[in-house]
Amino acid sequence: MPSIISYLVVKKTMRYFALIVIPVILFTFCSSDSNFQAADGSLNQNDDPNSTTGCDVDYPDWKSSPYVLPYPISRTYRVNLSHCTSSYHRPGSPDQFGIDFEMGIGTFITAAREGEVVHIEESGYDGSFPNNIVIVKHSDNTYAQYMHLTNQGALVDVGDLVTKGDTIGLSGSTGLAGYPHLHFIVTIGGYMYPYTGIPYNFSNTSANPKSLKQNRSYTAKPY
Repeated sequence: MPSIISYLVVKKTMRYFALIVIPVILFTFCSSDSNFQAADGSLNQNDDPNSTTGCDVDYPDWKSSPYVLPYPISRTYRVNLSHCTSSYHRPGSPDQFGIDFEMGIGTFITAAREGEVVHIEESGYDGSFPNNIVIVKHSDNTYAQYMHLTNQGALVDVGDLVTKGDTIGLSGSTGLAGYPHLHFIVTIGGYMYPYTGIPYNFSNTSANPKSLKQNRSYTAKPY
């Protein structure tokens, strides 16, 4: 008889566990971060109420910006650091106008603006130095810098002319990168560090008058 009673007690306890505890665990897990990463490295959109609103400077009109997001149309990626946020992107630093897009290693990177490829480094391995990079010079003597590419991740050569949307590289985690991401910045007067960044925004996504917000995901729209 004690064994039967024990069995019934255990059975009832397991039933309560299934009905109450498991749903609580699943709710906690699912609500902790709604930005799930797909196999292609993309992320769904999720606005963070604590996202920042860019540097305290004048920005050009985002609707007529010559820049488009540096990844293929219909893809969505999360911004982990943006203009004048924190760390290496803090106000007054060379990278205050940099943007970090969270991307898995091997994600396609596309040209944000037309120009000429003037510098490439791709000998680094993920998790170590050097910082792999593709740099494109624009007609107004500004430079788009695409950093932290994977080993042999440059898909263009120096001297190539690229247009918006051309595939130019594969993202990675080389150089000063604590996780896989694309560091994008536009500089003027040269591209050697410490460079001078300039404010910019993107014309093929949701409204971003002071560029992209930290902790928000952005979808690349047709242009």
